[in-house]
Amino acid sequence: MFCMKLMRMALGGMFILSPMSYGQVETQADPPVNPTVNPAFSLDQVIADRVSKMEPPESRPRISGVKMEISSPSKKAREHVMTGFGLVHAQWDFEAYRHFCSALSEDADCLMAYCGVTLALAKPYNEYAKYRMVAVNRMLDLLDADDAGVKAGKVERFSAAEKEFVLATATLVSASPRAAGMMFQKLGEKSPHLVQARLLSIFLTRGGYDVLGMPTPEQKMAMKKTREMLREYPENPMVHGFWLSINAEAPASSSYIKKEILPYARYLAKMCPSVPSWHHMLGHYEWRVGNYLLAERAFTKASVLYGAWMVKEDAGVNDCEGYIRSMCYLANTHYQRGDFDAAMYVAKEISAIKLDPDRPTSPGNQILLWRASTLPARLYMARGADGDMDRALKSFPSKESLKHYVAHAQHPTLAGVYIEALSAYLGCRKAMDDKAMDAAGQLHKKMFRRYIVALAKVAQGARRSPDYAHYLNAGSSLAIYDMELAGLVAMNGEKDMRMTATNWFRSARDKQGRPSMMMPPLVLSPMENRLAEYYVKVGKPQDALAAYSAGEKRYPNNIPSMLGMKHCLEKLGRNEAAGVVQKQIEMVKNLK
Repeated sequence: MFCMKLMRMALGGMFILSPMSYGQVETQADPPVNPTVNPAFSLDQVIADRVSKMEPPESRPRISGVKMEISSPSKKAREHVMTGFGLVHAQWDFEAYRHFCSALSEDADCLMAYCGVTLALAKPYNEYAKYRMVAVNRMLDLLDADDAGVKAGKVERFSAAEKEFVLATATLVSASPRAAGMMFQKLGEKSPHLVQARLLSIFLTRGGYDVLGMPTPEQKMAMKKTREMLREYPENPMVHGFWLSINAEAPASSSYIKKEILPYARYLAKMCPSVPSWHHMLGHYEWRVGNYLLAERAFTKASVLYGAWMVKEDAGVNDCEGYIRSMCYLANTHYQRGDFDAAMYVAKEISAIKLDPDRPTSPGNQILLWRASTLPARLYMARGADGDMDRALKSFPSKESLKHYVAHAQHPTLAGVYIEALSAYLGCRKAMDDKAMDAAGQLHKKMFRRYIVALAKVAQGARRSPDYAHYLNAGSSLAIYDMELAGLVAMNGEKDMRMTATNWFRSARDKQGRPSMMMPPLVLSPMENRLAEYYVKVGKPQDALAAYSAGEKRYPNNIPSMLGMKHCLEKLGRNEAAGVVQKQIEMVKNLK
């Protein structure tokens, strides 16, 4: 087929991907591959050695909502493929990969198993990328062989639907995500029962949200189609999960989430109670509406399930980054609920996990470097009590412990620069605590911003890094901290410059988005609180109340904002309203 020849050419050059992690919208390209003579194919080119040494993965029949016939004489292979596709949509990629590998161990010519490997390993520059590339070539080889067999008078081995699905998947990773989306759409229109094809078409052709937080026409259409599928398949876990994923970063109100999204998250966690990623997703939405106790329970359940999986499979966080993600979110939830000690306990527990020098690009290593290692410091930064800036500086990993990863010959991480930037931020805050405002201003302009510039300069190269998504999120957080520092310097500096603090704090507020990729926000406090602090300082409690209320709206029921609201109401003589807020604070903090 001519189209397959083009795909093979693309695979030999730039390998364009659209990550299957629904929250990640950036596309990246793998490095050029020098054409070589293909060696004889063997399964170990698709199945990683560490995966081949593991026991077959747990059967999870309830997670799969796939409605496609899988061409394989092996029932076990078909079951593994079905489960694997369900896990791809559940965003548990490594476990999905294991199921597809098990399917191939049962049937080395299972076309859809190779397709599944491609989707499970679709994230750019992951450490298993070489296995993905072989899987793509192998499934195209199988298509060629089947076409040749049919021409020779043999019975067609794979269904037309499977072939179209495979070609769309190959297009996804070799040419154009949007073109792949259109191919999946045509397949879904011809065969409406192919739920996965329809979901992928929606995902790959969706839009997003504009700068005002309004959905684009393409996003509106994606939401409309997904709602229709929810009515059509009210008990299909893949459809439920997709609805949750497509809404994960939507700037939706608490009332909308409570009515339109949260019920599906709760239903899915109940339907598939052994899938940790669904509990994590439930925690994400409970957090979004301020149900922190329920969020704590969901993240705790997710982390317990991930932990049990690691023990059972004799695996570590290298292949279970979901454990660190859930623990990071659990710590954040404790903080928003006003339990700083519990938050710090969790943060110190995961920040103490040792990095693996043998697997610098593993998902677990990356989230430890960027998220877990900085979490104690970011908690101290958010609280800002006496001595917290010193405690934060001492909590960072040593330069010696990061040296192997920062100076790695093939995969140097930029997490070291990020940590240096946070250290510079803390230096500014320490200077402010010491009333050395000139020094704080100089540290901000000459040191902190130098690190931001350094990170920005390598943006193009960072796109080819396995930690690119972490780099993007870290850069966004530093942009918020930059505006915050400028506002703090102005607020505590010369009297004639104090008014400019409001502009800086508003800029910080405007840069603060919703939690992305099912991750908790790197900046733990709503920037509306800083604006409120300015108004308190200049004696404008009514304006401060409005700012604190906006902060509480951003992170519903967060204790720091509500404490500020109560203080302002008392200043305004509105003691009854202050009492109502106090009751809400006590309820959020004391629920068991």
